Amino acid sequence: MILALALVLSQVDAGANELVAAPRAALDAPVADAGQLELPAPPLTAAEGVAPSQFVKGELSVYLGSDRLSVKRNRVGVSAGVDFFENTYYALIEPQVDLRFFDAKLGIGVGAPLRIEIFNFNDENGEPLGFKRAGRLRKEDWDTVHDFGRLLKYVSYGKKEDNFYVNIGQRYATSIGHGAIMRRYAPNIDVDYPRVSAEVDAYNDYAGFEAFTNDVLEWSTMSAIAFIKPFSFFKPQNLLLKTLSVGITGAVDRNAPDHLVYDPTLGVRQLTSDNRIATTTAPVGLFGIDAEVKVVKTESVDIKPYVDYSMIAGGGGGLTVGALGRFNVGRDPVSAFRLVLEGRYLGDHYAPSYFDTFYEIDRYQARRNGRNAFGTFNVLTKRELVLQQGLGNRAGLYAEASWGLPNTIAVTVAFETSTGPTPQNNFVAHLEVPWLNFLQIFGSFYKRNFTTPAQFTKLDENTVIFAGARLRTLPFLFFNARVYKAFRVDTALQAYDNQFGFSIDVELGFEFGRSRAEAEEQKRIDAQAPVPDAPSTGDGPPPAPAPEPGTSGRSLEPSPQETSPQPQ
Repeated sequence: MILALALVLSQVDAGANELVAAPRAALDAPVADAGQLELPAPPLTAAEGVAPSQFVKGELSVYLGSDRLSVKRNRVGVSAGVDFFENTYYALIEPQVDLRFFDAKLGIGVGAPLRIEIFNFNDENGEPLGFKRAGRLRKEDWDTVHDFGRLLKYVSYGKKEDNFYVNIGQRYATSIGHGAIMRRYAPNIDVDYPRVSAEVDAYNDYAGFEAFTNDVLEWSTMSAIAFIKPFSFFKPQNLLLKTLSVGITGAVDRNAPDHLVYDPTLGVRQLTSDNRIATTTAPVGLFGIDAEVKVVKTESVDIKPYVDYSMIAGGGGGLTVGALGRFNVGRDPVSAFRLVLEGRYLGDHYAPSYFDTFYEIDRYQARRNGRNAFGTFNVLTKRELVLQQGLGNRAGLYAEASWGLPNTIAVTVAFETSTGPTPQNNFVAHLEVPWLNFLQIFGSFYKRNFTTPAQFTKLDENTVIFAGARLRTLPFLFFNARVYKAFRVDTALQAYDNQFGFSIDVELGFEFGRSRAEAEEQKRIDAQAPVPDAPSTGDGPPPAPAPEPGTSGRSLEPSPQETSPQPQ
C-alpha cells in the first residue's frame, strides 16, 4: 500500500501565509506634544517583522540515488579527460550547458559525451587489442535512437516538496509514496543504456498525485499514486482530522522479462541485435492502499505513523506499519534529523519495494538456479523468482536515519532485513557536501543480499558505488572526477557484469548566476529584515504600512506550518 505523498497541515487563509506586522511605533508610540521627547521604538520582535525559520523536511540527501553530480548554477563549458569504461581507456570530450531560470526553480542540463578509444585491455583472437583501435569513436554510444537520450541530462522544476514538481532526466532515483512498491528506483544503474525518466508531482490542501515513468522513449515501467485528505474539505482544526490522508498506488512493468532465452544447441543465453539480454516478456503489476496521519506537529517535531498494504498481481501481498519522524534542532543553521522505522509482514510471492535500486538488473537476473545440461547457469528473472518460485512467508524490518545541515552537509544510512528460508540484509550509506563554492563531493554505497561480515565487505555483484567530486581552481577552470561500480551487459558472458569505471576531466567554462539554495537563502534573509519605522511628523503616530498584495494586513504570530506533503 503506499502512502499518498505525505500531507501537509491544512493552510489557513491567504492572509495567514504572509507575516505582516505594523511596526511597534505605529501601535503604541505616544502622541507627540510640543517639546515632548519622543522615545525610540523598542526593537521588533519575531512576530513583528522577521519571518520564522521554515521547518526542514523531506529527503536531506539530495544526491542519494544519483550516479553523478549536477552543477548548482548556470554553466557553459567543455570538458576533456580520461574515461575507463568496458575495460578500456577512452578520451572523453563533452560540451555541456546548464541553465537556471525563475530564481533557479527551473533547471535544464544538456551535454554530448564523446568517447575516443586510447587503449583496450580486451582480447581479440586471444591477443590484447592494446592501441590497435586508438582514435576510434565509440559508435556504440550512438548507434540506436534510444542512445540519444544521453543528450538530455535533466529538466527540473521545483523541488520534491513543492506544490508542483517536474523532473525529467538521467540523474536521480525515485520513490513513490512510502516506498512500499517503489523505493529509490535508479533507471541508470545500467551504465551503457541511458534512460531518461520523468516524474510529475502536484498537490493542494485537499488531494494530490505523483506519476512516474522510467523511460520517456519506452514507457516500460510506470508508477503513480493519488491521495485525498477526506476531512480537509470541512476545514477542521483538529490535527488528526486535518492531516489524515488516504491513497492508492499502482505500478507496472509492461515488458517485464519472464524467462531468459537459451540457445537450444549450445545452451548459452542469447542476446538481441542491440546486445541486450534476450527474454520472453509478460507484464507485472502491483497496487496498494495506504493511510497516514500526523500525531505530533510543533515548531521542531513532526511525527506521522502510516500503514500500507500492497499486492502483486497473480502473487501475494505485504503489510507495512511504520512511522516517519522529522526533528529540527537549533536555528541558523538548523540541524535536521529524519528517521524512518517500518515493520513488515511479507507473503511468499511478494517482494517489498519491488522497483528498487537494483531493479533494472534484477528484472533480467535476480538469482542463479543451478546449471543446465550444457553447464551454463540457469538465471531466474525477478518476475520468475517472485511469482513462480516464491520467497517464503517472512517478517521484515526497515530503518533509515538521516542528518543534515540544509545545503551544507547530509548523511543517510538505511538497513533492511527479513526472516524466512533465505534471510537477506540490505544496506545503504551516503554522504554529500554540496555547500562549498569551490568543492562539491558525494558518495553512495549500496550492499544487498549479505548475511555475514565477510559478504558485506566483499565488492562483488551485490555492490553498487557512485561517487563524484567537482573542484574549482580558477573562475574558468574546473576538475571533475567520478567513480562507479555498476552494471553493463557483457556480451562474452551473455549477462550483466558488475564493473568498476571512472572518469577524470578538466573543464574550461564559466559558472554564473545563483543556485536555488542561494536564491532561497537570499529570500530568507530579505524576509528577516526588520520593517523600518515610518518617520514621525510630530502630529501623531506614524501610519502603519499598507498590507502587501494578497495579505490581510493583520499582525500574526508565526506558527509552524508545512508548505508541502512529504513523500517517503
